[in-house]
Amino acid sequence: MYPLVISFLATFLSTRWIIQVSKSRGIVGKDVNKKNKPEIPSLGGIAIIVGFISGAFSLLVLNPDHQRIISAILLSSLLIAFLGLLDDFLNLRQSIRAFTPVFAAVPLSLFSLGHSIISIPFIGEINFGIYYYIFIIPIALTITSNAFNMLEGLNGLGTGLGLIMASTLAFIGITKGIGNIKIAGELSLVLSFSLLAFLYYNKYPAKVFIGNVGTYFVGSVIGSIGISGFMYTALAILYIPYVIEFILKSRTRFKGISFGKINDDNTLYWDQKPNSLTHVVMKLGRFKEYQIVAIIWSIELLFAVLAAYLQTVVIVL
Repeated sequence: MYPLVISFLATFLSTRWIIQVSKSRGIVGKDVNKKNKPEIPSLGGIAIIVGFISGAFSLLVLNPDHQRIISAILLSSLLIAFLGLLDDFLNLRQSIRAFTPVFAAVPLSLFSLGHSIISIPFIGEINFGIYYYIFIIPIALTITSNAFNMLEGLNGLGTGLGLIMASTLAFIGITKGIGNIKIAGELSLVLSFSLLAFLYYNKYPAKVFIGNVGTYFVGSVIGSIGISGFMYTALAILYIPYVIEFILKSRTRFKGISFGKINDDNTLYWDQKPNSLTHVVMKLGRFKEYQIVAIIWSIELLFAVLAAYLQTVVIVL
């Protein structure tokens, strides 16, 4: 209980401070989905990092025997978060953003030594041997961190999706209740409370943006937890909306946007070929920004239920 309270409060208070500092130093971005294009503080993801680290360390105090898994998740996630921070300020090339997470996977690979078996629904267990450490883990972490950064651009969208995903992994890990898998679930719950606190400021109309530092961090934590907790099936299902986003964005060589154009009634529309899942929803009707976000959240919730069922009922560790 204490790690959850600490994570929530640390994020909530840090976000207020970051909003003030970002405004005073001009670290802002335009909210292009609003008619007046207000300038919004854009490094809110740092507050999520502060909250998660605070909660993770308090969890470590309560579970000192699980230092390796907690340290591995923190190290890998912080390395990728640093990449996101650089991207916020330097606008890194796509190739750098795509492949740098491979190196951040080293702590997770070292933690996973001796565990190279993955359970696949309706197939069974497969032992990947050394390929698990040198290929599967780096590729999985690279995909989860980069993909999470793609589906963003509307107030609260990425934060809410992350909250749904983290809560699902928390349910799975705690339900399993076995060693490192349980700790992975508890860490995911810590992330959930951090995201819940941040959503208060990030929901429509947003007072702060999550920034690349936030999206990369959240994506990497979710990926790290899924990997260390051997929840690959759940990860794959939870990321289906991001697979759709990847396909849509690939048609523009990943130069597409997720924003919309504004009608007189403040609904958003898109009159070209969709290059984001947000555009697909816009073409279904006249929706305001928060309604589009709610629809995509609902889609993710359906996948979350399926992920939890397959990972807890079909797969038995």
